[in-house]
Amino acid sequence: LPSLFILIAPPAVGFIAYMRLENELDAFARVLYFFGLFLTMLLFSQFGRFAKLTFGLPWWAYSFPLSAITIASFVMYEKSHVVAYQWIASGLLVLLTVLVTLLVVLTLRAVFRNDVCKPGH
Repeated sequence: LPSLFILIAPPAVGFIAYMRLENELDAFARVLYFFGLFLTMLLFSQFGRFAKLTFGLPWWAYSFPLSAITIASFVMYEKSHVVAYQWIASGLLVLLTVLVTLLVVLTLRAVFRNDVCKPGH
C-alpha cells in the first residue's frame, strides 16, 4: 500500500510540465491534474493503514509525490484563478510541511538511537 503513494507523482509532474510547455489549461491538462488529485484523496483515505507502519528512511519517498501534487495545485490556481485550488494547494502545503517536519524529527531520532542503516531496516 505505501508504494502506491508514488502513483501521485506522474500525473502531477506531467501536469506541471505540460502547463510549462502549452501554457493553456485544456482538457488534457485537467485530466492530468484531477487524476493526480484523485489518487491523492484515495491514498489519504488509507491514512489509518499508513499510520500503523513503523518508521524507516524510505518514508522520505512520501515527500516527493506530495510535493508534486502541491505544486500542481498552485499551478492550477495560477492558471484558473479558482479560489478552491488555492485552498487545496495551501492545505497540501501545510500537510507537506507537517510531513517533512515529522520526517526530520523521526530521522534524527533514528540517528541518535543508532537505528539507521542497519540490516533489516
